[in-house]
Amino acid sequence: MRLTRPFYLRKIARCRQELADRRLDGLFILNHLSIWYLTGLFHFPTERPIGVFIGTEEDSPRFFIPKLEEDQIREIWDSNIETYFEYPGVVDPLAWMCGRLADLGYGNKRLAYEGNIPVGHKEALCAALPGVDWREAGDIIAGMRLVKDEEEIQLIRKAALYSDFMVEEGVRVVKERGLVSEIEILEEVVRRTVDKMLDELDPIVYVSGIASGLVCSGERSAFPHGLPSKRRIKRGENLILSFGCIVGGYNAESERTVFVGSPSAEQRRMYEAVREAQEVGTTALRPGSRCRDANRVCLDVLRRAGLWEYVKHRQGHGIGISNHEAPWIEDGDGTILRAGMVVSSEPGIYVPGRGGYRVSDTVLITEAGPERLTSYPRDIEHLIIDI
Repeated sequence: MRLTRPFYLRKIARCRQELADRRLDGLFILNHLSIWYLTGLFHFPTERPIGVFIGTEEDSPRFFIPKLEEDQIREIWDSNIETYFEYPGVVDPLAWMCGRLADLGYGNKRLAYEGNIPVGHKEALCAALPGVDWREAGDIIAGMRLVKDEEEIQLIRKAALYSDFMVEEGVRVVKERGLVSEIEILEEVVRRTVDKMLDELDPIVYVSGIASGLVCSGERSAFPHGLPSKRRIKRGENLILSFGCIVGGYNAESERTVFVGSPSAEQRRMYEAVREAQEVGTTALRPGSRCRDANRVCLDVLRRAGLWEYVKHRQGHGIGISNHEAPWIEDGDGTILRAGMVVSSEPGIYVPGRGGYRVSDTVLITEAGPERLTSYPRDIEHLIIDI
Protein backbone atom coordinates (compact mmCIF):
# COMPACT_ATOMS: atom_id res chain seq x y z
CA MET A 1 0.00 0.00 0.00
CA ARG A 2 1.22 3.46 -0.85
CA LEU A 3 -0.08 6.79 -2.04
CA THR A 4 -0.22 7.43 -5.77
CA ARG A 5 1.10 10.20 -7.98
CA PRO A 6 -2.29 12.01 -8.22
CA PHE A 7 -2.22 12.40 -4.41
CA TYR A 8 1.19 14.05 -4.53
CA LEU A 9 0.18 16.26 -7.45
CA ARG A 10 -2.74 17.55 -5.36
CA LYS A 11 -0.42 18.29 -2.45
CA ILE A 12 2.03 20.10 -4.70
CA ALA A 13 -0.78 22.14 -6.27
CA ARG A 14 -1.92 23.16 -2.80
CA CYS A 15 1.63 24.15 -1.89
CA ARG A 16 1.92 26.23 -5.06
CA GLN A 17 -1.32 28.02 -4.27
CA GLU A 18 -0.04 28.86 -0.80
CA LEU A 19 3.15 30.26 -2.34
CA ALA A 20 1.16 32.36 -4.78
CA ASP A 21 -1.05 33.69 -1.97
CA ARG A 22 2.08 34.83 -0.13
CA ARG A 23 3.64 36.27 -3.28
CA LEU A 24 6.54 33.86 -3.11
CA ASP A 25 8.20 32.47 -6.23
CA GLY A 26 9.15 29.09 -4.88
CA LEU A 27 9.89 26.84 -1.91
CA PHE A 28 13.24 25.09 -1.55
CA ILE A 29 12.89 21.92 0.56
CA LEU A 30 15.78 20.10 2.23
CA ASN A 31 14.03 18.30 5.11
CA HIS A 32 13.66 14.60 4.27
CA LEU A 33 10.26 14.30 6.02
CA SER A 34 8.86 17.15 3.92
CA ILE A 35 10.25 15.51 0.79
CA TRP A 36 8.63 12.20 1.75
CA TYR A 37 5.33 13.92 2.42
CA LEU A 38 5.15 16.13 -0.65
CA THR A 39 6.65 13.90 -3.34
CA GLY A 40 6.67 10.29 -2.14
CA LEU A 41 10.44 10.11 -2.56
CA PHE A 42 11.14 7.85 0.41
CA HIS A 43 14.88 7.58 0.82
CA PHE A 44 17.51 6.86 3.43
CA PRO A 45 18.79 10.26 4.63
CA THR A 46 22.56 10.54 4.62
CA GLU A 47 25.16 13.31 4.49
CA ARG A 48 24.31 13.71 0.79
CA PRO A 49 21.66 16.48 0.64
CA ILE A 50 18.54 16.06 -1.44
CA GLY A 51 16.75 19.22 -2.51
CA VAL A 52 13.29 19.66 -3.98
CA PHE A 53 12.18 22.96 -5.45
CA ILE A 54 8.50 23.81 -5.84
CA GLY A 55 8.14 26.82 -8.12
CA THR A 56 4.92 28.63 -8.89
CA GLU A 57 5.62 28.30 -12.62
CA GLU A 58 7.07 24.77 -12.64
CA ASP A 59 5.08 21.91 -14.15
CA SER A 60 6.37 19.42 -11.57
CA PRO A 61 8.79 19.43 -8.64
CA ARG A 62 12.44 19.91 -9.50
CA PHE A 63 14.72 17.40 -7.82
CA PHE A 64 18.39 17.92 -7.00
CA ILE A 65 19.71 14.54 -5.91
CA PRO A 66 22.91 12.50 -5.60
CA LYS A 67 23.35 10.28 -8.61
CA LEU A 68 22.98 7.10 -6.56
CA GLU A 69 19.28 8.01 -5.99
CA GLU A 70 18.53 8.66 -9.67
CA ASP A 71 17.11 5.29 -10.68
CA GLN A 72 14.94 5.10 -7.57
CA ILE A 73 13.31 8.47 -8.09
CA ARG A 74 12.48 7.70 -11.73
CA GLU A 75 10.07 5.04 -10.47
CA ILE A 76 7.90 7.94 -9.27
CA TRP A 77 8.86 11.08 -11.21
CA ASP A 78 10.22 11.18 -14.74
CA SER A 79 11.13 14.86 -15.31
CA ASN A 80 13.01 17.77 -13.74
CA ILE A 81 15.62 15.50 -12.17
CA GLU A 82 19.16 16.83 -11.84
CA THR A 83 22.03 14.96 -10.23
CA TYR A 84 25.37 15.62 -8.63
CA PHE A 85 27.99 12.91 -8.25
CA GLU A 86 29.05 12.80 -4.59
CA TYR A 87 29.48 14.52 -1.26
CA PRO A 88 31.44 16.59 -0.32
CA GLY A 89 32.19 17.03 -4.02
CA VAL A 90 34.52 19.38 -5.85
CA VAL A 91 31.61 21.84 -5.64
CA ASP A 92 29.50 21.68 -2.49
CA PRO A 93 26.13 20.09 -3.39
CA LEU A 94 24.12 22.93 -1.81
CA ALA A 95 26.14 25.52 -3.71
CA TRP A 96 25.53 23.53 -6.89
CA MET A 97 21.77 23.41 -6.23
CA CYS A 98 21.71 27.17 -5.69
CA GLY A 99 23.69 27.67 -8.89
CA ARG A 100 21.11 25.67 -10.79
CA LEU A 101 18.30 27.77 -9.29
CA ALA A 102 20.13 30.90 -10.46
CA ASP A 103 20.52 29.39 -13.96
CA LEU A 104 16.75 28.78 -13.97
CA GLY A 105 16.07 32.44 -13.28
CA TYR A 106 15.51 32.37 -9.53
CA GLY A 107 18.65 34.25 -8.51
CA ASN A 108 16.81 37.42 -7.53
CA LYS A 109 13.37 36.11 -6.61
CA ARG A 110 11.44 35.79 -3.35
CA LEU A 111 12.03 32.20 -2.23
CA ALA A 112 10.96 30.31 0.86
CA TYR A 113 12.82 27.79 2.98
CA GLU A 114 11.83 25.65 5.96
CA GLY A 115 13.11 26.79 9.32
CA ASN A 116 13.84 23.25 10.49
CA ILE A 117 16.94 22.94 8.28
CA PRO A 118 20.37 23.10 9.93
CA VAL A 119 21.76 26.59 10.53
CA GLY A 120 24.66 25.76 8.23
CA HIS A 121 22.28 25.03 5.37
CA LYS A 122 20.51 28.37 5.83
CA GLU A 123 23.86 30.17 5.80
CA ALA A 124 24.89 28.26 2.66
CA LEU A 125 21.68 29.26 0.86
CA CYS A 126 22.15 32.94 1.69
CA ALA A 127 25.81 32.88 0.67
CA ALA A 128 25.20 31.08 -2.63
CA LEU A 129 22.17 33.16 -3.63
CA PRO A 130 22.78 36.62 -2.11
CA GLY A 131 20.29 38.22 -4.47
CA VAL A 132 17.38 36.10 -3.24
CA ASP A 133 14.91 37.50 -0.74
CA TRP A 134 14.73 34.43 1.51
CA ARG A 135 11.61 33.98 3.65
CA GLU A 136 11.03 31.34 6.32
CA ALA A 137 7.85 29.44 5.44
CA GLY A 138 8.08 26.10 7.17
CA ASP A 139 4.45 26.46 8.20
CA ILE A 140 3.31 25.75 4.62
CA ILE A 141 4.08 22.03 4.68
CA ALA A 142 3.73 21.75 8.46
CA GLY A 143 0.21 23.17 8.16
CA MET A 144 -0.68 20.77 5.37
CA ARG A 145 0.48 17.83 7.47
CA LEU A 146 -1.80 18.70 10.40
CA VAL A 147 -5.02 17.47 8.78
CA LYS A 148 -4.89 14.15 6.95
CA ASP A 149 -6.66 13.38 3.67
CA GLU A 150 -8.80 10.25 3.47
CA GLU A 151 -6.01 8.38 1.63
CA GLU A 152 -3.61 9.12 4.49
CA ILE A 153 -6.17 8.09 7.10
CA GLN A 154 -6.65 4.73 5.41
CA LEU A 155 -2.92 4.04 5.65
CA ILE A 156 -2.89 5.04 9.33
CA ARG A 157 -5.92 2.80 9.97
CA LYS A 158 -4.03 -0.14 8.52
CA ALA A 159 -0.91 0.71 10.51
CA ALA A 160 -3.07 0.85 13.65
CA LEU A 161 -4.36 -2.69 13.00
CA TYR A 162 -0.79 -3.97 12.76
CA SER A 163 0.18 -2.06 15.90
CA ASP A 164 -2.63 -3.78 17.82
CA PHE A 165 -1.48 -7.08 16.34
CA MET A 166 1.97 -6.44 17.80
CA VAL A 167 0.56 -6.00 21.30
CA GLU A 168 -1.46 -9.19 20.86
CA GLU A 169 1.63 -11.05 19.73
CA GLY A 170 3.66 -9.66 22.62
CA VAL A 171 1.18 -11.20 25.04
CA ARG A 172 1.20 -14.44 23.05
CA VAL A 173 5.01 -14.66 23.10
CA VAL A 174 5.01 -14.48 26.89
CA LYS A 175 2.27 -17.11 27.14
CA GLU A 176 4.12 -19.43 24.75
CA ARG A 177 7.70 -18.92 25.87
CA GLY A 178 7.41 -17.91 29.50
CA LEU A 179 9.85 -15.67 31.35
CA VAL A 180 11.95 -14.58 28.39
CA SER A 181 13.99 -11.40 27.99
CA GLU A 182 12.67 -8.05 26.82
CA ILE A 183 14.79 -8.26 23.66
CA GLU A 184 13.47 -11.72 22.83
CA ILE A 185 9.88 -10.48 23.13
CA LEU A 186 10.55 -7.53 20.83
CA GLU A 187 12.47 -9.53 18.23
CA GLU A 188 9.83 -12.26 18.04
CA VAL A 189 6.96 -9.77 17.80
CA VAL A 190 8.69 -7.81 15.03
CA ARG A 191 9.44 -11.00 13.07
CA ARG A 192 5.83 -12.19 13.24
CA THR A 193 4.49 -8.77 12.29
CA VAL A 194 6.85 -8.32 9.35
CA ASP A 195 5.86 -11.78 8.10
CA LYS A 196 2.21 -10.78 8.27
CA MET A 197 2.85 -7.50 6.45
CA LEU A 198 4.82 -9.26 3.73
CA ASP A 199 1.89 -11.61 3.18
CA GLU A 200 -0.73 -8.86 3.09
CA LEU A 201 0.82 -5.65 1.73
CA ASP A 202 2.07 -4.79 -1.73
CA PRO A 203 4.03 -2.65 -2.14
CA ILE A 204 5.71 -1.96 1.20
CA VAL A 205 7.25 1.44 1.88
CA TYR A 206 10.20 0.73 4.15
CA VAL A 207 11.20 3.78 6.18
CA SER A 208 13.00 3.47 9.53
CA GLY A 209 11.69 -0.09 9.77
CA ILE A 210 8.05 -1.02 9.24
CA ALA A 211 7.50 -2.50 12.69
CA SER A 212 9.32 -1.61 15.89
CA GLY A 213 8.82 -0.86 19.54
CA LEU A 214 9.97 -0.82 23.14
CA VAL A 215 9.59 -3.59 25.71
CA CYS A 216 10.40 -2.79 29.34
CA SER A 217 9.61 -4.84 32.44
CA GLY A 218 9.63 -4.48 36.20
CA GLU A 219 11.56 -1.50 37.52
CA ARG A 220 12.81 -0.76 33.97
CA SER A 221 9.26 0.04 32.90
CA ALA A 222 9.69 3.26 34.90
CA PHE A 223 11.82 4.53 31.98
CA PRO A 224 9.27 6.10 29.56
CA HIS A 225 11.53 5.41 26.56
CA GLY A 226 13.59 2.59 28.03
CA LEU A 227 15.31 0.47 25.39
CA PRO A 228 14.77 -3.30 25.56
CA SER A 229 17.45 -5.21 27.48
CA LYS A 230 18.46 -8.79 28.19
CA ARG A 231 16.55 -8.59 31.48
CA ARG A 232 14.12 -11.51 31.80
CA ILE A 233 10.58 -10.72 32.88
CA LYS A 234 9.41 -11.97 36.28
CA ARG A 235 6.11 -13.01 37.77
CA GLY A 236 4.32 -10.34 39.74
CA GLU A 237 5.60 -7.40 37.72
CA ASN A 238 4.18 -5.18 35.02
CA LEU A 239 5.42 -5.14 31.43
CA ILE A 240 5.03 -2.25 29.01
CA LEU A 241 4.52 -3.32 25.38
CA SER A 242 4.96 -0.23 23.22
CA PHE A 243 4.65 -0.92 19.50
CA GLY A 244 4.24 0.93 16.24
CA CYS A 245 3.95 0.15 12.54
CA ILE A 246 4.35 2.08 9.29
CA VAL A 247 2.13 1.47 6.27
CA GLY A 248 2.72 3.43 3.09
CA GLY A 249 5.00 5.75 5.04
CA TYR A 250 2.38 6.56 7.70
CA ASN A 251 2.64 5.66 11.38
CA ALA A 252 0.39 4.39 14.15
CA GLU A 253 1.10 3.18 17.67
CA SER A 254 -0.51 0.97 20.29
CA GLU A 255 0.87 0.64 23.81
CA ARG A 256 -0.39 -1.38 26.76
CA THR A 257 0.77 -2.21 30.26
CA VAL A 258 0.29 -5.91 30.94
CA PHE A 259 0.83 -7.89 34.13
CA VAL A 260 2.76 -11.13 34.52
CA GLY A 261 0.50 -12.87 36.98
CA SER A 262 -2.14 -11.28 39.18
CA PRO A 263 -1.42 -7.59 39.88
CA SER A 264 -1.13 -6.31 43.43
CA ALA A 265 -3.52 -3.77 44.93
CA GLU A 266 -0.94 -1.03 44.30
CA GLN A 267 -0.49 -2.08 40.68
CA ARG A 268 -4.25 -2.07 40.17
CA ARG A 269 -4.63 1.38 41.74
CA MET A 270 -1.93 2.94 39.62
CA TYR A 271 -3.01 1.26 36.42
CA GLU A 272 -6.65 2.25 36.90
CA ALA A 273 -5.65 5.88 37.43
CA VAL A 274 -3.75 5.86 34.12
CA ARG A 275 -6.60 4.08 32.34
CA GLU A 276 -9.08 6.66 33.61
CA ALA A 277 -6.79 9.53 32.58
CA GLN A 278 -6.50 8.04 29.11
CA GLU A 279 -10.27 7.65 28.84
CA VAL A 280 -10.97 11.21 29.99
CA GLY A 281 -8.19 12.64 27.84
CA THR A 282 -9.28 10.76 24.75
CA THR A 283 -12.88 11.91 25.17
CA ALA A 284 -11.59 15.51 25.29
CA LEU A 285 -10.00 15.18 21.83
CA ARG A 286 -12.88 16.84 19.99
CA PRO A 287 -12.90 19.32 17.10
CA GLY A 288 -12.90 22.87 18.39
CA SER A 289 -11.05 21.99 21.58
CA ARG A 290 -7.49 23.15 22.13
CA CYS A 291 -4.62 20.72 22.57
CA ARG A 292 -3.64 22.24 25.90
CA ASP A 293 -7.17 21.85 27.28
CA ALA A 294 -7.31 18.15 26.44
CA ASN A 295 -3.89 17.68 28.04
CA ARG A 296 -5.02 19.48 31.19
CA VAL A 297 -8.17 17.43 31.77
CA CYS A 298 -6.25 14.24 31.04
CA LEU A 299 -3.42 14.90 33.49
CA ASP A 300 -5.78 16.38 36.08
CA VAL A 301 -7.01 12.83 36.67
CA LEU A 302 -3.51 11.88 37.80
CA ARG A 303 -3.19 15.02 39.90
CA ARG A 304 -6.41 14.21 41.74
CA ALA A 305 -5.22 10.64 42.27
CA GLY A 306 -2.15 11.95 44.11
CA LEU A 307 0.22 10.63 41.44
CA TRP A 308 1.50 13.87 39.92
CA GLU A 309 5.07 13.31 41.15
CA TYR A 310 5.23 10.28 38.85
CA VAL A 311 4.05 12.08 35.68
CA LYS A 312 6.90 12.73 33.24
CA HIS A 313 5.27 13.71 29.94
CA ARG A 314 2.29 15.17 28.08
CA GLN A 315 -0.86 13.37 27.01
CA GLY A 316 0.20 12.89 23.41
CA HIS A 317 1.38 14.11 20.03
CA GLY A 318 0.43 14.16 16.38
CA ILE A 319 1.00 11.10 14.20
CA GLY A 320 1.45 10.93 10.44
CA ILE A 321 4.45 10.74 8.14
CA SER A 322 6.42 10.99 11.39
CA ASN A 323 5.52 9.16 14.58
CA HIS A 324 6.00 12.40 16.54
CA GLU A 325 4.73 15.54 14.83
CA ALA A 326 2.41 18.48 15.43
CA PRO A 327 0.00 19.04 17.02
CA TRP A 328 1.29 18.48 20.54
CA ILE A 329 -1.26 17.53 23.19
CA GLU A 330 0.57 19.57 25.80
CA ASP A 331 0.11 22.70 27.94
CA GLY A 332 2.17 24.85 25.56
CA ASP A 333 0.20 24.07 22.38
CA GLY A 334 -2.93 26.13 21.78
CA THR A 335 -3.69 24.48 18.43
CA ILE A 336 -7.41 23.97 17.86
CA LEU A 337 -8.19 20.34 17.07
CA ARG A 338 -9.83 19.72 13.70
CA ALA A 339 -11.44 16.75 12.03
CA GLY A 340 -8.80 14.80 10.16
CA MET A 341 -6.05 15.24 12.73
CA VAL A 342 -4.50 12.05 14.10
CA VAL A 343 -2.88 12.04 17.53
CA SER A 344 -1.76 9.72 20.29
CA SER A 345 -3.43 9.62 23.69
CA GLU A 346 -0.83 8.16 26.05
CA PRO A 347 -0.71 9.39 29.63
CA GLY A 348 1.57 7.49 31.96
CA ILE A 349 3.09 7.39 35.41
CA TYR A 350 6.57 6.13 36.27
CA VAL A 351 7.57 5.14 39.80
CA PRO A 352 11.38 4.92 40.13
CA GLY A 353 12.55 1.49 41.22
CA ARG A 354 9.07 0.00 41.00
CA GLY A 355 7.66 0.35 37.51
CA GLY A 356 5.71 2.34 34.97
CA TYR A 357 2.18 2.34 33.59
CA ARG A 358 1.14 3.69 30.19
CA VAL A 359 -1.81 3.22 27.82
CA SER A 360 -1.62 4.66 24.31
CA ASP A 361 -4.03 4.67 21.39
CA THR A 362 -3.86 6.24 17.96
CA VAL A 363 -6.87 8.56 17.76
CA LEU A 364 -8.55 10.15 14.74
CA ILE A 365 -10.39 13.41 15.33
CA THR A 366 -13.74 13.32 13.51
CA GLU A 367 -16.67 15.73 13.34
CA ALA A 368 -18.50 13.40 15.72
CA GLY A 369 -15.59 13.28 18.17
CA PRO A 370 -12.55 11.06 18.79
CA GLU A 371 -12.28 7.66 17.11
CA ARG A 372 -9.75 5.20 18.47
CA LEU A 373 -7.97 3.52 15.57
CA THR A 374 -6.31 1.07 17.96
CA SER A 375 -8.61 -1.09 20.03
CA TYR A 376 -6.62 -3.64 22.01
CA PRO A 377 -8.43 -4.07 25.37
CA ARG A 378 -7.63 -1.57 28.12
CA ASP A 379 -9.51 -3.15 31.05
CA ILE A 380 -7.08 -4.72 33.48
CA GLU A 381 -8.61 -8.20 33.46
CA HIS A 382 -7.68 -8.55 29.76
CA LEU A 383 -4.11 -7.46 30.49
CA ILE A 384 -3.17 -10.22 32.93
CA ILE A 385 -0.92 -12.98 31.60
CA ASP A 386 -1.24 -16.19 33.59
CA ILE A 387 1.98 -18.20 33.27
